[in-house]
Amino acid sequence: MGMIKEATAVILCGGKSTRMGFDKSLLKVKGEFVLLRTVKQLQKIFPKVLLVANQRTKFPAVFSQVTILEDHYHEKGPLGGLATGLEEIETEYLFLVACDIPNLTVDLIRIMKEHLSTYQIVLCQQNGRLEPLFAFYHRSCLPVFQQQLTSKNWRIAKEFDRFSVKIITLDTSTTINNVNTPKELVFWN
Repeated sequence: MGMIKEATAVILCGGKSTRMGFDKSLLKVKGEFVLLRTVKQLQKIFPKVLLVANQRTKFPAVFSQVTILEDHYHEKGPLGGLATGLEEIETEYLFLVACDIPNLTVDLIRIMKEHLSTYQIVLCQQNGRLEPLFAFYHRSCLPVFQQQLTSKNWRIAKEFDRFSVKIITLDTSTTINNVNTPKELVFWN
């Protein structure tokens, strides 16, 4: 199983992390930065991995080998980070993932990749909820997202009816878990 050459992985590292109480991009599980673990996993299947952050300077020296972009759309939520990534990539697709997923599985990403030639967006759904922060986006989505950024509704899925979208429903054996609170963090440590 080779690299997914038609996509660049982009990890969102902005966010206010209000429920966590500290910046989730610096989250550690068992002494290791979750974000660096995610980068290593993604480097196994993507030729290029980028971070989009609200500010580059917040990262310690251990992140010096990772390309970090500053968000072009400050205070516009994940949609701003997605648009920034789409503006910067050189590949046809971007794989977007949040920085707070300690159990990232490349197997699921490979399953999603199989639908790229047919759809502009490929994402998962679990427990009846779409997971737009664990999804592939085609470069052709950018103009719609840029236009949406001028509105007051920055919910990524708001304009999905304007795209060809493949939704992969996850069963209980495969889950995407992000860590939002100190209580959830205890589970992983």
